[in-house]
Amino acid sequence: MDAEPDAETGLLVSKTEPKKSALSTIRALHLVSLKDFDHERAWARYCNAIFRGAATGFCLRGGLHLLKFIFSIILSRKKNARTQPVSDMIADTLRYTGFLGAFAGIFVSVDEGIAALFGKERTARWRAFLAGALAGPSLLLTGPKTRHNSLAIYILLRGLTLLVRCGNKPDAPKPVQRLLTPTRWRHGDTALMCACTSQIGYSWICKPQTLPATFVHFLNHHGGKELWFYKAARELSERNWRGIPPGPLESLKGTEHEGTVATHPCEWAHEGETCSYSAAKFFPGAYLRALPVYLPVYVLPAILVHRKALFEKDGLAIWAKVFKGALRSSAFLGLYCTLCWRGACVGFQATRSASPPVIAASCWTGGLATLVEKKSRRMELAIYCASRALESFALCLVEWGLARRRDVPKRIDVLMFSAAAAAIMHCYSDGRGRHRDVFRSKYLNVLDFIFGNTGARARGPAAPHDPAANFLEPWEQARCHLAE
Repeated sequence: MDAEPDAETGLLVSKTEPKKSALSTIRALHLVSLKDFDHERAWARYCNAIFRGAATGFCLRGGLHLLKFIFSIILSRKKNARTQPVSDMIADTLRYTGFLGAFAGIFVSVDEGIAALFGKERTARWRAFLAGALAGPSLLLTGPKTRHNSLAIYILLRGLTLLVRCGNKPDAPKPVQRLLTPTRWRHGDTALMCACTSQIGYSWICKPQTLPATFVHFLNHHGGKELWFYKAARELSERNWRGIPPGPLESLKGTEHEGTVATHPCEWAHEGETCSYSAAKFFPGAYLRALPVYLPVYVLPAILVHRKALFEKDGLAIWAKVFKGALRSSAFLGLYCTLCWRGACVGFQATRSASPPVIAASCWTGGLATLVEKKSRRMELAIYCASRALESFALCLVEWGLARRRDVPKRIDVLMFSAAAAAIMHCYSDGRGRHRDVFRSKYLNVLDFIFGNTGARARGPAAPHDPAANFLEPWEQARCHLAE
């Protein structure tokens, strides 16, 4: 068949067949834009994203394992201390390095590829959404047998929170704003925290197998009781729920309460004391237990971010702010535990019994402690607890016989992570970044550092966003953006 090159596209076109239909299809797909596409810039952005994503994964996961290793050395004299082999720490760090490097590389390649084939403007509203969804399965690189349900649920909730913020913006459609009215309630974050506390408190006492072992250990420590206490409370609630008459508890054998016959834990938990007095006596110890949790959370980032300013003229003001935040957050955790126990006592005294429904219906009071925290941290806490509560509730459905484990996809964590990545990257980049203002600056700067934008400080949240531009930022400027 005879063919000749077309003057516009350079493609071979048959002399005998009409040119119009083929050319219109090519133009409609915007394939002709390939010859004008800046391949060198796209390739450099792709390589840059892989390197920065991998470096971020290496630093975050490696830093976490380094801290664990240091603490394991400090606590090595402690009996039965469990230490993870160094080889496992290194392998896990490398897996997360590959995961974040692959995620960044896949996102950028899909983002640039769609823009090249179909045009930036035509795909501006959905390109990042699709790229994020396709990059999500890179989570498999963390290990084929490793499940990340808690992490995936948490990130999915973060993504949904960003979408809700988009829906609450003044330019959002009115029907969407009306639908999202409850999310604009002044203390909606505290209400969410109370609901999550109800599920977590129930699971901790009655179904601890539905919570991660590390989280159960955390709750046991900050609950301020001996292990036999939690086991006895669980045994007693099960007996009451099944209608078994009161009698001695197996969990109390070997303790000073052995042989005690009670209908609720208050009868032996704080014998001879009122519930209010016991709660007031509990709080100081709970506060001291919370301090080691929050001091590193505030001090270490301050040292990394403000390492120079801490020892200059304004250093005292920064230190004061850091310690004020640590003391305030410690007060939250201490009060959270105190109010949980006090609420449970109210339920036990009101019903003169302890059962799973009573525990779930009374320990929600701990969520009220969220009001102690500053407003900007309340939703952060609520989202974290919501991820734990949702995972636990799903496992409780299986425990109750209302759902079958085999009906749940084996890698549902990958599906949830892909949906979360799609939502987050849609808010971050779609529409030339019109929704970037829904991010907090610290998260926005990290995303800009990895995916190639200039950062919130330089452009401003309302500025047009083009992650394909200015991708080769000097490392010193990138460091300043992260330290903002």
